[in-house]
Amino acid sequence: MPIWVWIFIVLTGGLFGLKMTYVMFTALALPATRGAIYVSTTRTRLAAFIRAVPMKPEQTLVDLGCGDGRVLRLARRYYRVRAIGFEVNLLAYFKARLLSIGRSGIQIKRKNFWLENLAGADVVFCYLYPDVMHRLAAKLQTELRNGTLIVSCNFPLPGFQPIQVLRPEGALHSDPLYVYQV
Repeated sequence: MPIWVWIFIVLTGGLFGLKMTYVMFTALALPATRGAIYVSTTRTRLAAFIRAVPMKPEQTLVDLGCGDGRVLRLARRYYRVRAIGFEVNLLAYFKARLLSIGRSGIQIKRKNFWLENLAGADVVFCYLYPDVMHRLAAKLQTELRNGTLIVSCNFPLPGFQPIQVLRPEGALHSDPLYVYQV
């Protein structure tokens, strides 16, 4: 058999293996995520978030379902905030930990944020599915103190009135970022 056939088989098998690993870790996280999957936040959205929500170094940013931790790393780089992320998908968790090695001030927790008290947050970032937004709104309303900022990608928080709705240029379908203040 020619070498190019072996190369093709190995590459195809490797890609298939990676995809199956992603599917397996997503499936394992489904009971906690209720169907939400790990999807990275785009650079366009991140830039809009960083511009619209200035933070101070003594503040704490919490990312609910932090994925690969890109929101945490960017906020830490620009504002030197204390950045805490919660992630239950094992693959995303390991990727976030790996990409955050050597970066102080970033803490990635493999915990279900529903079981954690978020009272210490100054800014909360989330990119969750619409079916959990009612429950999330109730949790944030009870746990967060006045003045805390909340940024939600794509889906509004029921019962909250946005102080700003961003539609980043180049964002797919002009998907909004909702900014709220408790």
